[in-house]
Amino acid sequence: MFRDVNIVLLTVRLLIALFFVLIAFGKPIGPKSTLLVLSTLYISLSILFYLHPSRGGKLKKFVDVIMLPALCLTSGDVRTVFSLYVPAVFYINRDIAVSLLLFWGSAVLLLYMGGISNAFYIPLLLALFLAPLSPDLTESLRKERYYIKKLRSSYRELTRYIPTLEREKKEKEDLSFILESAFKDTSPEEYLKHIKERFSLKKIAIVPKKEISHRESIVDTANSALYVPLFFEKGCAYVVFYMENPFEVHDKDKMRSLEKSAKLLNLYIVGFDDNVKKDTERLAV
Repeated sequence: MFRDVNIVLLTVRLLIALFFVLIAFGKPIGPKSTLLVLSTLYISLSILFYLHPSRGGKLKKFVDVIMLPALCLTSGDVRTVFSLYVPAVFYINRDIAVSLLLFWGSAVLLLYMGGISNAFYIPLLLALFLAPLSPDLTESLRKERYYIKKLRSSYRELTRYIPTLEREKKEKEDLSFILESAFKDTSPEEYLKHIKERFSLKKIAIVPKKEISHRESIVDTANSALYVPLFFEKGCAYVVFYMENPFEVHDKDKMRSLEKSAKLLNLYIVGFDDNVKKDTERLAV
């Protein structure tokens, strides 16, 4: 009849609330008012969690554990304790923790409100609690939760590598572009223009040097530039990449790609004549 489990739960809660409303009419004004207020709150929370399932967090599962004992104690009628078994039976194949809380809560309330003489009801109530339990369904749900947990764990593990894979993909695309440009372009000017466009650079310049004592690139944060030392057959030079954005000098992936692009200038430039003025831009795009 009911296909949506939330509709079933809402209907169950509304019927329980109606039960306490009917009991309230036979009570004095004080308990009657309290029962009506608690019943209204119970109904309101039930409707709220039905209309907005994402709200309430764990409270939506434990609303019966919180509200029903309060309603039972307010009514003062030991028979109302049996109302806790309705949601306990509902949850037994879905959430055993909530179901157990309702069962033991009802057992405690039964003894507290009716005295030790009502203890003989507990075996019967335990049988009522266990009767709807389906071991096959419970095992199936347990396996399903286990698989979902493993799936979530695998997904989290996979997402850890997504940034690395995206970075490697971008790096390979940049390297492929650099190599393609190096073999396709016929002049260093054309090659550097393509590099400039690819990496959105402000300027690229080649500055001949008399001597360079190190082989590591230099990051100039003050001028937002990367100095890459380049050694030709005749002499050496810096290839200077000027960034549009000063924060780009901290992009290590981009700096590595620019260093690789600078090394391929050896395909175009053999060196500079001795009469070329050093420490000044020889080529700029």
